[in-house]
Amino acid sequence: MSKEFFYTDSTSLSISDQEFENARFKSLLNDLKYFLVGRNNELLSFDKLKQGFDLYRQQNLGIQTVKLEDIVGSIDRYQDFDRFFLPKKAHLQRRWAKIHNLLIKDVILPPVKLYKVGKIYFVFDGNHRVSVSKKMGVKYIDAEVIEFVTNAQITPDTDPRSILIMIEREKFFNLTKLKNSRPDVIKMRITEPGQYDFLLNQIRKLMVQLNEDKKSDQKMLSFEEVSIIWYDSIYVPSIETIKSYGILEKFPSRTKTDLYIWINEHKRYLSLKYGRDVGLKFAARDFLQRYSKSPFRRFKLKLINLRYKLFKNMKKTFKE
Repeated sequence: MSKEFFYTDSTSLSISDQEFENARFKSLLNDLKYFLVGRNNELLSFDKLKQGFDLYRQQNLGIQTVKLEDIVGSIDRYQDFDRFFLPKKAHLQRRWAKIHNLLIKDVILPPVKLYKVGKIYFVFDGNHRVSVSKKMGVKYIDAEVIEFVTNAQITPDTDPRSILIMIEREKFFNLTKLKNSRPDVIKMRITEPGQYDFLLNQIRKLMVQLNEDKKSDQKMLSFEEVSIIWYDSIYVPSIETIKSYGILEKFPSRTKTDLYIWINEHKRYLSLKYGRDVGLKFAARDFLQRYSKSPFRRFKLKLINLRYKLFKNMKKTFKE
């Protein structure tokens, strides 16, 4: 990937350096704000979209004028800038300040290079130019655009959390192939990022268990085969248990699969507490009794489920 383009300039960069410091401080405030609500403050990663949506078909759209607000991710610098394209790291200052110094002098820089997915864009080359332009309040930027074809309905207004969930959902379907064998699986919905990995880990553990129980002369079960066993013998019966206890009515903003994951986590907690496998029905009853009767308990449940995610976000924030 080519480096950012800029002319040699001997003029003092003190104003541009100060603008960088202001931008980085604002990014730190954004980190804190999003940390407090349990979200991350990062740009979207193109690689996650590419893997999740199987993006390989592409077409060159040539030079276009693109709205800066539609650029929401990066190819390889998504950890260097926050979700508003403000710089997060000190080592970005030299290049960022030089770009800023040129733009305030109305120097015309080469077009940036973008990947387009749906109606959003990812920076292939020109992260600093996009960052400075956004900070200066510029509305449009010239770009060489390559579009990756997808049926996914992604727009700049789509919440980043929703995009991550869409990516994880596609990954789940691609790995399990359940859409082919169990079409009803498309009704599965999750409202928090990271939870489809919980389901995939369950399937992996079941695969290890089932294959360990086989005799040496028997064929090992594939991940797709175990996915069907998991769906038929674990997931669907558990959903029926959740429905029979009326748990859905107590948590109207959550889906059946959300509750399936929460109750399985609660089952793990109770099993550790009592030193034995307590069973899903026991865990479901206990979950209902503990968390369905008062707003305070529901709030406590939300805090429990956010705890791990907050801890991960906190580690990221203070590393930088």
